[in-house]
Amino acid sequence: MKKAILYIVLLSLFTNCQKKEETELVRVKNQYTLAIPKSMSKVDYLHTDASLQYQNANTDFYTIVIDEPSDDFNTLVLQEADLRATYSPDLKGYALLLKNNISNTLKKGAFSAFEETSINGLPALLMNASGEVDGFIIYYQFGFVKGKETYYQIVNWTDLKRKKDHQKTMADIISSFKELGKPKKKQS
Repeated sequence: MKKAILYIVLLSLFTNCQKKEETELVRVKNQYTLAIPKSMSKVDYLHTDASLQYQNANTDFYTIVIDEPSDDFNTLVLQEADLRATYSPDLKGYALLLKNNISNTLKKGAFSAFEETSINGLPALLMNASGEVDGFIIYYQFGFVKGKETYYQIVNWTDLKRKKDHQKTMADIISSFKELGKPKKKQS
């Protein structure tokens, strides 16, 4: 009987630890939404090009989204012979360029292979990375998404020691991404 009670108590503790954190749906520029944990706060200093920036400094957890017109990247690749030799003018080329840029900033960087997927009907590539930045060992989860006219980078990061604490929430944030349709013009 004592074993059964102990088992129930342990199962209850484990289940409580695995509860999904409460989120809020954040709408950005009437362009996309993302489900962000309520424990995170909006900030404006994590990345100058980010359209969304949230953090929980207490738990060392950060999320940003950068969006860029896909035609800008595609045209640049097609016009520049150096880029065209390495990158394709599509989501894979975009993600590979960003991965290569990130690898230049990470010391002792380790990268997963790209995982092809779909996020709310949009083509996406997922990647994890870890490495040293300014003396800190960081763990990242990336989602690269191809919207109708835009490439999106969804970037989550934390101290590598907190990877297990945030890994599931990071994946949930990325998978919650949804591009919004452009509002239809009213007909007279």
